[in-house]
Amino acid sequence: MDRSSQCDEPSSPAESPSPPAAHGENEKNAQFLTGLRLYGVLIGTSVASFLISLDTSVISTAIPSITTQFHSTPDITWYASAYPLTLCSLQPLSGKLTTIFSPRWTYQTFFIIFLLGSLLCGVAPNSSTFILGRAVAGAGGRLSLYSFGTILGPIMGGALTEKVGWRWCFYINLPAGAVTVATLFLFFHPPQKKPATPLTPREKLLQLDLLGCVLFTASIVMVLLALQWGGNQHPWNSPLIIALFTGFSITIIAFTIWEQRQGDSAMIPLSVLLRRSVLFSVLFASLLLSSFVIPVYYLPEWFQIVLGATPLQSGIYMLPSVISQLLGAIFSGVLAKRIPYYNPWFFLGSSLLCIASGLYTTFTVFSTPPAKWISFQILQGLGCGLAAQMPLLTVQATLITSPAQIPLGISLVLFAQYFGSSLAQSIGGAIFQNILASQLEQEAGLDKTQIQELLRAGNAKVRETVAESFPQSLNAVLEAYNMSIFRVFWFPVTGSAVAFILAGGIEWVDLRDMASSEGSENRVVDEFSKPGAKQGGSRAGV
Repeated sequence: MDRSSQCDEPSSPAESPSPPAAHGENEKNAQFLTGLRLYGVLIGTSVASFLISLDTSVISTAIPSITTQFHSTPDITWYASAYPLTLCSLQPLSGKLTTIFSPRWTYQTFFIIFLLGSLLCGVAPNSSTFILGRAVAGAGGRLSLYSFGTILGPIMGGALTEKVGWRWCFYINLPAGAVTVATLFLFFHPPQKKPATPLTPREKLLQLDLLGCVLFTASIVMVLLALQWGGNQHPWNSPLIIALFTGFSITIIAFTIWEQRQGDSAMIPLSVLLRRSVLFSVLFASLLLSSFVIPVYYLPEWFQIVLGATPLQSGIYMLPSVISQLLGAIFSGVLAKRIPYYNPWFFLGSSLLCIASGLYTTFTVFSTPPAKWISFQILQGLGCGLAAQMPLLTVQATLITSPAQIPLGISLVLFAQYFGSSLAQSIGGAIFQNILASQLEQEAGLDKTQIQELLRAGNAKVRETVAESFPQSLNAVLEAYNMSIFRVFWFPVTGSAVAFILAGGIEWVDLRDMASSEGSENRVVDEFSKPGAKQGGSRAGV
């Protein structure tokens, strides 16, 4: 069973062309790639996975420069959350698309959309266009995600931003992406099983639960706007903010009712979600990743604003977290085969992440040595790495008696991770913006005009703007930014603590009993080896 959990994402169309009617038919119709075609498809899918995973982390060290370019510090929330928002919105639909429509053209279409989103980000003349580009890239990136790019992301983002400009963080996707498009067009020709009764276009669309997707996306956009604007651009009790929260409540209720009516064909199938261990695993996955992504995005802000690091330096400074996360995932993945319960990893990972987030709140402007932020990052990375893949493994173990539901369970976990990432960025951005404005006024003594000047300048030019306009306030301004950033870290402290508590709701199942009962483990491996089946793995990196 453990082999099925080692993939980092649901299998791509290159791996799962279409579900056959029976195992014997699968063997009869199997088409094996060899020679040039095999290496062409491997190169194409590997480049795609690398680029899309790179896009999740490359922006973290570039955001200060982007806010400076567009004079848009308040939009920092959307720079980080737009990409995972569309990822989570389309995640449940992607598997259906590859079984209803041609896997070859579905994959190609989504990847081209991702490249168009990258191009839109690169040429964006303003903040709104850039956010739109991030959303488009996230929609197109749904079919392939997470590889070695998450490790190189912060360094590449910092290097490109510092040496040639932040726009190249997105332009770099275009020539490399052309390789994927060309190789898959030439070599990727998977067989597609035709249904006994061909479906009409209308019947195909009805299977996708598009209404559920629209309701969910609309509700989340409204709550994200309310969190971004509330207390910053508009008072919390303003009619606009109240209307946004009301709209969110109405649409999320409508979404829940609709999903219940849809049954197993729903975007979020409640029959699977409401199983005890599945539900708690999904909630844990959402909270764990939401707690992890806050440091991923706000540590580079602290490095560049408070410490005065360059974008490249801030990327290098993030390596302890990324490397320890990778090592933690490998360590837990190996030992998971030998320890008869997955539950201890939930508690260990969430507790380490909670401790690391709490330690981040002790940062000061002038007395935080590298030993502290390096060791804190190691705890953070280990916490996420040790626990991130466990919800996926637990869901597989829980649904082992219902193999057909395993892909749905894995889809729910991945959905929760993307959703948690998007929502966390919005909450973190709201905390940062509200506290920063208050701190700059009350503690740094700046008036509203000076505050607006500082915010318009962007985070990459905080020191430069202060030196030019009010140099006597430099230390106080840095203290204000330090206070605003470390207050954001209280959110992951809370989130990981709640995740620790929720881990107690996951049933303790002895995996040795499962493996020895009626060959259950072999059934899961066989199910996941069928073309069209989804495989899951760790979505630990942002």
